[in-house]
Amino acid sequence: MSSLNELEERHTASMAQLRSADSIEVIDEALGDVGLGFGDIRPLTAFNPNWGNLRLAPEMLETSLRFSEIAVHWESVSPLPEISGEYRVPAPLDILSQGPSLMVDMLSDEFQQDFVAELRYIDNAYNSGRGFMTYLHMAPGSPSLDVWFQDLVSKQFPPYPPGFFKLDITYNTYMDALVLSKGLHGWQYLFADISFTKRPFKKYGESLRNGFDVFAQLFPDLDYSPLIERWEARL
Repeated sequence: MSSLNELEERHTASMAQLRSADSIEVIDEALGDVGLGFGDIRPLTAFNPNWGNLRLAPEMLETSLRFSEIAVHWESVSPLPEISGEYRVPAPLDILSQGPSLMVDMLSDEFQQDFVAELRYIDNAYNSGRGFMTYLHMAPGSPSLDVWFQDLVSKQFPPYPPGFFKLDITYNTYMDALVLSKGLHGWQYLFADISFTKRPFKKYGESLRNGFDVFAQLFPDLDYSPLIERWEARL
């Protein structure tokens, strides 16, 4: 295996923390070999002829999760409160190789079709069936690639399709947040313009608060104050 970059080292350490934590059951996990990073892959038009004017952020080109796959699904067990989490991050090459989502054919609105066609997933709830997906919006000419979260809820922010939430986060800060959150279900809403006092998000606010309390006990060396501050700002 090639030497790991700092982000990859933190992710492997995070998975080890979950495996060794008391009252945490790791249901499934995967860690593939290190391959190409975004900075090693050229030209982008080899994947999509419309990507000639697509610009990846400098930090993406410098640092990315290069594993062919990194995934984990975990749940708490008694006596801990009931919490769970998961994530699966594909390799940069796999992200770029994805075609448009089949969801495009299910939409009738032209704007929504074009929007969804430009999404490439970077994380999903692969094992629990919860339906969470996180995407990069691969929009040519955009100064930055926005990150969008999809949940199986009816909430809509027109003109975008139902269940899509723009996140105040980048690819790299998303991967950083995964280390801290360990994929705690619903953590993405900490970076969305929502309120945990309203349905359907109230349940996530409660489970995230429980998760932070548990993590403070299990991982006392980690600083959860940045995530807790975001949680408090959404009350």
